[in-house]
Amino acid sequence: MLEHLNEAQRLAVEHTEGPLLILAGAGTGKTRVLTHRVAYLIENKLVEPRQVMAVTFARKAAFELTTRLEALLSQPSWVREIRIGTFHSVSGSLLRESTDAAAKLELLSEADQMNRIKEILKQHSLSGPEWQPLEVIRKISLAKGRLLSPDDLAIDNVRKLATVYRLYQYTLEKDHLLDFDDLISRLVFRWEAEPALLSRHQKLFRFILVDEFQDVNEAQYRWLHLLTAPHRNLCVVGDTDQSIYGFRGSNITIFQRFQEDFPEAQLIKLEQNFRSSQRIVEAAAGVISHNANPLTCKLWSEDTSGPLLRLGRLVDERQEAHFVVGEIERLLGGSSHYQIYQSKDTDSLEENQYGFGDFAILYRTHAQSRPLVEALSAAGIPFQLLGEKAPFATQAADSLLSYLCYALDTSSMNDLQVIFNLPPRGLGEKARQWLNEEIGKGLDPWEALRLASRNLDLPVNYQAATDMLKRTIISLQNLIRNLSLSEALERAWEETGLQHHFQSGTSAEESLRWLRLLAALHGGKPATETIPAFLDDLSQWRTGDFFDPRADAVSLMTLHAAKGLEFPVVFICGLEQDLLPLIHTNQEIEALQEERRLFYVAMTRARHLLVLSTTSRRFLYGERRTCKVSPFIKEIPSHCLEEISMPASNKKKPVKEKQLSLF
Repeated sequence: MLEHLNEAQRLAVEHTEGPLLILAGAGTGKTRVLTHRVAYLIENKLVEPRQVMAVTFARKAAFELTTRLEALLSQPSWVREIRIGTFHSVSGSLLRESTDAAAKLELLSEADQMNRIKEILKQHSLSGPEWQPLEVIRKISLAKGRLLSPDDLAIDNVRKLATVYRLYQYTLEKDHLLDFDDLISRLVFRWEAEPALLSRHQKLFRFILVDEFQDVNEAQYRWLHLLTAPHRNLCVVGDTDQSIYGFRGSNITIFQRFQEDFPEAQLIKLEQNFRSSQRIVEAAAGVISHNANPLTCKLWSEDTSGPLLRLGRLVDERQEAHFVVGEIERLLGGSSHYQIYQSKDTDSLEENQYGFGDFAILYRTHAQSRPLVEALSAAGIPFQLLGEKAPFATQAADSLLSYLCYALDTSSMNDLQVIFNLPPRGLGEKARQWLNEEIGKGLDPWEALRLASRNLDLPVNYQAATDMLKRTIISLQNLIRNLSLSEALERAWEETGLQHHFQSGTSAEESLRWLRLLAALHGGKPATETIPAFLDDLSQWRTGDFFDPRADAVSLMTLHAAKGLEFPVVFICGLEQDLLPLIHTNQEIEALQEERRLFYVAMTRARHLLVLSTTSRRFLYGERRTCKVSPFIKEIPSHCLEEISMPASNKKKPVKEKQLSLF
């Protein structure tokens, strides 16, 4: 088990009792260390599998840990006993296990969260940039990540936001709902209020391992501190140079707090990079050295064969896109629709050594993808584009899930509101108002629906429509009792009429395809048993998790989405001030340092070749702007970089063709 580990990795794996801080630089094999450490503890009988917990931040990362452990352990079935998941999924499962069966733990969908916030903002006439629904949701999420209540915000003189937060939380509690952030805070508050529950969980989990520790926020750190208090067997793995989620509430200073709270913790640094060439490692190190960071790794690589980084200085985003396509075709050895120029690369690259899937194009904002997509399409180059949302985040998918959830729990007013008139069945605002009034009197939603179908005082069309909805739900209840989740999704798509309603859009079919694929991961058990876990899983998936490494296509994504991935050739586009870094020079130092860390993360995704581009003009923030070169370019050691100039365009005025005489 220890045979293929270097000295630092072996030390981390063999450490047993007590706290451990592993600083793992980019590409240094942190996942290998985590999985080998878990296997070492179990195989050497130091702990039972069920007493181990491994938490991370992405559903995909948790899946990777599970897969690798199955290959490492002498008994692969032990993996099912280890608690592996994201902070949110683990919290959700612990809450459900310790909550009375009669109590509801329903998770709010992103679409419903948006609608609730919009309604509150409308009621209080709050508008403008700072009151955009997504921005308000982000601020409330940050508050929950710091375990702050609405009253805490009011004390901080953010009174209007505190009011919105209070009203939003009231609507959740009234409907017995939790949002994504509540999963963490609810468990922390329960642990603090119920010492017996906390003690039970502390005894159950004797060894806790945390991946991507640099992304931890205040609530998650309190979560860890409470859970590991008696035994202090907490192993955290992370890299302060890759902390890029400050806008979500992650706090880089928690590394220092860990050392203060666990002064006996052993510190081990993983510094041998197994991913990138020494030239890329050296260039990235030159950039990140401009951040003030006492807890950093000095990376090195045995691969000294890599070429120089290439920098293209372009006129605008169109020429930048042509430059990227030209570079791809040069490396592929194919012909181009654009002019192919010869570089004076001393470390010449072999042509035809790459496939389409070896290339990634990274950028700071989603808006930058458009000219790149157009250029790739024009050149006939296949690509996969990772968008802003998960592929199943559509109204069609949300509606289908609400049908199944209501069939599972007919007391859910939240789900009934979604499906009440979808597809349209003649139940307009007056019908919805009547329903809300009946439920407001204390009537159960299902009972209100049942009575509506028989209420002779209501219009005939209301009676018929509610009766049709009631019959559909009864049919779905039979489906979810007898079919697997994948099968139930397929049948419900047809029986609810959603297939016909959304038939004009291909995005609906694509989202349903993704739902079926993810549902298949939950096996063949009846849907009634798997729906709650499935909904928890859906909330964990992030855009970057849908990258397909098997696709023979160029990948396009934001710098944030590229975290955790690697490619032989990486392009980083838009190296200009106010784009990368995406801040003004007069903003606070920490914001600039986080942007620099983001650039560092992007650079270290490349294995063999890194190509950069900057433009002098760009359509940005709704206008054509003159751009300044990013200060990050100057931070790259000059001996690591070569500049490339695009050849002058020799556009000739097309000759006007004359109509040939027919006679």
